[in-house]
Amino acid sequence: MTVRRSHILHALLLFAAALSSWPLLQVGLDWYEVASYQQDANTPMESGARASDWIVWEDDDGAITAEYVFPAGPGYEAGIRDGDILFLWDNQQYFYAEDLKNSIAFLGPGSTRTYLLTRGNDFVEASVVLARHPTFLYPRSGMLWQFSIWGFTFGSFLHLLGLFIAGPLARHNRAARLELALIAVSSLWIFGNLARMLLVELLGPPNAGSRYDTLFEVLTTVGLLGWIGFPLFLVLKVGTDVGIISRSGRWLLPLLLMVPLVLVFVVLVTLAQGALGPVSVEDLLMPILFYASCYIGVGAAVTLLADPAARSPERVGDWGHLGSSVILAVSFVVALAVLGVIPLLTALTEQMTGWIIVSAQLLAVVPVTVYTIGTLRYGKVDDILSRTFVYTLALGLIFFTFVVGVTVLDSWLARSGHSRIVIEGLFVVVLLMLFERLGRSLRVQVTRIFSAERSRARKQVSRFLEEITDYLDAQTLATEAVRVAASAFGARSAILFLKSPAEPDTWVMGNFSPAPPYVTEHVFLSFWPHFRTNPSIWARNPELNTHTLPARAHRSLMEYGIALAIPVRGDGRPAGMLILAGKTARRAVYNLEDLEQLRSFAVHVGLAAERLQMVEREKRLASESSEAHLVALRAQINPHFLFNALNTILSLIEQQPSKAEEVVENLAAIFRYTLHTGSKPFVPLADEIQLVNRYLDIEQARFGNRLKVDVSIEPETRTHPVPAFAVQTMVENAIKHGIEKVRGAGRLSISAHLDEPTGASASMVVVEVTDSGAGIAALFSENGFSSGRQPFFGIGLSNVFERMSQLYGRDDLLQLASTPGEGTTARLFIPNSTPSHDPNRNH
Repeated sequence: MTVRRSHILHALLLFAAALSSWPLLQVGLDWYEVASYQQDANTPMESGARASDWIVWEDDDGAITAEYVFPAGPGYEAGIRDGDILFLWDNQQYFYAEDLKNSIAFLGPGSTRTYLLTRGNDFVEASVVLARHPTFLYPRSGMLWQFSIWGFTFGSFLHLLGLFIAGPLARHNRAARLELALIAVSSLWIFGNLARMLLVELLGPPNAGSRYDTLFEVLTTVGLLGWIGFPLFLVLKVGTDVGIISRSGRWLLPLLLMVPLVLVFVVLVTLAQGALGPVSVEDLLMPILFYASCYIGVGAAVTLLADPAARSPERVGDWGHLGSSVILAVSFVVALAVLGVIPLLTALTEQMTGWIIVSAQLLAVVPVTVYTIGTLRYGKVDDILSRTFVYTLALGLIFFTFVVGVTVLDSWLARSGHSRIVIEGLFVVVLLMLFERLGRSLRVQVTRIFSAERSRARKQVSRFLEEITDYLDAQTLATEAVRVAASAFGARSAILFLKSPAEPDTWVMGNFSPAPPYVTEHVFLSFWPHFRTNPSIWARNPELNTHTLPARAHRSLMEYGIALAIPVRGDGRPAGMLILAGKTARRAVYNLEDLEQLRSFAVHVGLAAERLQMVEREKRLASESSEAHLVALRAQINPHFLFNALNTILSLIEQQPSKAEEVVENLAAIFRYTLHTGSKPFVPLADEIQLVNRYLDIEQARFGNRLKVDVSIEPETRTHPVPAFAVQTMVENAIKHGIEKVRGAGRLSISAHLDEPTGASASMVVVEVTDSGAGIAALFSENGFSSGRQPFFGIGLSNVFERMSQLYGRDDLLQLASTPGEGTTARLFIPNSTPSHDPNRNH
């Protein structure tokens, strides 16, 4: 932003702050003149709350007519109806409606006055107990009253939605906290006014001095504080977005605070005392309305002038020049009407004036709605929409069923004479039980509808994670990972930088649909040091950003069109970075759900990169022997279940956090086992079975009661050396290709026994894994067990077969048999020694 434009915006804010005080100064001068006059006349200053009969009186051809009598109001309760003509009020005759309204207003609430009216050819006398004046409520016609209720109801819904969305964002990011404060303060006005209108609708106007009256005044105070506060927070939010508040906060912020703070003080004192001398809270309507118009208008003007050419879909305030122009125009008209330049509030009828004021009050909904819709894109949209839809539908069904049910019950109870309270209480209990179950079912079904696109991305990522162990070099891993990330999350382009496993000081780069300006390795290295020690995600949009970068690095990422920068870490160490441009779809943006999935995706890629580094490290250590091949083969197996375990944790965190914690503990134990095992080709069978038990605990968290496990290990076999991860791979293969393929419960049996030597053959340990799964069709026609490499071997069994062949020089040590409807049995024969290797030697 240029210095000249910044100065213009500063001047605009100062002008709005000064101009907004004008009606307040006029009220102060009026108060001073009245006080001076009454002091000179030696009369006490009158004060107190204003009264009202809740009737709209209008001049009609020389008569004063009741244009609208509010139902349940004091006038209606006394018998006055629409169209009645006033003859005498308190035994006095009035010729103008304005004089009558002033006489009523300056009486205290609770006063009783007699009305003599004509209704057709008859005289009607009514004794009316005056109620408190409806502060900033406008029951001036039935249509206006219903419009007010529904308008504030709709506004309350939007504010509630905004709070639900902005709340989680504010916990992650400071920039969203001001936005949350804006919606929260505006909610005070909307919720407070709606609560007062609903109370009047249900209970009627409050009687002076009652507890209901006290509650009503508290809600009035809360509402007014919100109405005064939200224009201020709107200006602060807009000013912060364009960067003029933060740079000028030392002197500009106090000036912006001056008028709203004075209004808050005057409102609190006036409401506490009933009035401040001759000034009642109703006299503050015009100053508050003018101040709100000035601040809302200047917020729209700053949005227009700050960046007139920008229409970026990634900005939360991107609601277009048209929206800002409309808000500015409406605010300008309302301000002129308050000043009397445009005679909207003086030349029109009382009802029309009420329409204008209520519309101006609801003007608060528009900018907050804009920020709510803008924020909605960055929050958990699917979750918020599905919850809102389910709760609205469920509550609507409950209300409808309750009304119909109570109507039927009343008719039946009137004939039967049974206790109404007990029967209807039981009816409510039954309703709650039924709809509790219905709500859960609806939630599942609706979530599927709203999150269809999200589910597609999740499935695409899951397929990649299942195959991630197939990638045995960093370049293939980087290329496939960046392709999946860009495709699943709809990015225009993406780049993934990973540390090279073979050469630690070099980088492997994967590109998807690169577009200028290109993020080269040199550009990446310019900001990489800021992410090496801080694994937080950087986002172009401040509502999602959790990484504070120096201004130069931040500007660099912005200039290269980067929308997200996600650090990739493997086992706690920096391994690279995933960089995404904006989304391909117009105006589509990344949100919290995307960030959570991308963070999990980056963890998986980091673990895979760490695995490749371990493979390279072990290859270098064993490069002078044939065991380098064994290490590479085993490295394909080690992490296979680790990625499945991470997916299990993600699915359990929200619904069963304690179960997720157990899975995390088991996973940590497996990591420790992996690190402890290192490059050892053999481990004691007892250690391998302990690893299997940890793995099965994780799988049982995923399968629940579907998985039954039996483990039987003979004591004399527990110290026997076995190839590391061989038994675990067989167990994982039985679950993945056996039990997982069938419905209902499955059984897995694991046993180990010592096979006595026969003839010249040496003794062996036989490990047997039996599952009750789908079976292997290729073995159904075989009689007994088959050995040797089979065409259906996947990565896991192929690795076990090749490792056994390399270690023992035999191809008959892995045997399988399968029967339709019964499952599969895999046997692993482990000799005591091998011709070419010492099984007790660690490598």
